[in-house]
Amino acid sequence: MDDKPYKYDASNPRVVTNAERPATVYYAAASLFAFSLRAYQRRIFRVDNNALNFALFTAGSAWASYEYANFALSSPIIEAGVKNNKLELQRN
Repeated sequence: MDDKPYKYDASNPRVVTNAERPATVYYAAASLFAFSLRAYQRRIFRVDNNALNFALFTAGSAWASYEYANFALSSPIIEAGVKNNKLELQRN
């Protein structure tokens, strides 16, 4: 592990410049989301045709797919940098 894994912005030394989530997180989240909707449609929605349950499952599945992909494919160092930048940019 590096001693200092971050590179800081010259104008604001509290902002991390190299903390970005990898694109694979978004690709994996999209594929998990698509697979879960397909499975729900094939096993449950086709039987009961309840649109409200399908909408609620869609909302929950989108969040869960992103969180699973972020946990599996990102690192704690990247997550800390992204969180730091979010808090720092809210402060300004």
